[in-house]
Amino acid sequence: MADTYPPSTPPVPPQPPAPQPPGTVPPPPTGGVPPAPQAQPLPWEQPAYPALEGLYETAKLFITAPSQAFARMSLTGTLGRPLLYAVIFGWVGIIANQAYSLAFRGAITGMLSGLPGYNPKLMFGLPAAASIGVMVVAPIFVLIGIFVWAAILHLFLMLVGGANTGFASTVRVLCYAGTVQVFQVVPLCGGLIAGIWALVLWIIGIAIAHRTTQGKAALAVFLPLVLCCVCIALMAAAFGAAIAAAVGHLGR
Repeated sequence: MADTYPPSTPPVPPQPPAPQPPGTVPPPPTGGVPPAPQAQPLPWEQPAYPALEGLYETAKLFITAPSQAFARMSLTGTLGRPLLYAVIFGWVGIIANQAYSLAFRGAITGMLSGLPGYNPKLMFGLPAAASIGVMVVAPIFVLIGIFVWAAILHLFLMLVGGANTGFASTVRVLCYAGTVQVFQVVPLCGGLIAGIWALVLWIIGIAIAHRTTQGKAALAVFLPLVLCCVCIALMAAAFGAAIAAAVGHLGR
């Protein structure tokens, strides 16, 4: 008697998962590990945030956790809010700087006024009217400075091979790095603190925004500064040589 076997049946394909209703959380992938949550945008870039609270929370992030702040910075959309952020802090810095300049000039004038032969028309720094004018037009200076410096940084970033996400990313980095202008309210050393911390923020921000290394970002930041210092040194040397030649000619 011949052996009989059950008829072969084709394998049944797996059923696709049932569609999830709107608003439900998808199940975790195999292994039970949920996907990593995406970083929220900066508070300043969230329309639901109140303006002053978003400004404060964003500034606190860039001062205390700059890497996290730049990682949350949006690289898309318009430049309106980043530029407004830069104008606000740049304006604060310029007003503080000019106010201290006026106070310093007043103190110097008061000390010299008792000296014999003092000329009351002697001025130190900008006149008061000019300082007030600088405060008024400060937003224009801030915007011009951002785009000029962003163009220089982006050019050198292209030269070192680190420009990967476009010119707008460089502008955004400089806008949010303008948070350091708040240190201008610290008398005497505020400008120095702001300058040093700005260098740090530029390097961190460019590396994150352009998906490049901090070494290339540092080169893009320091190369134009070094080039500028070299040009100034050459001009000073040429000017000194010209003066020495003129003095030597008169001495003959």
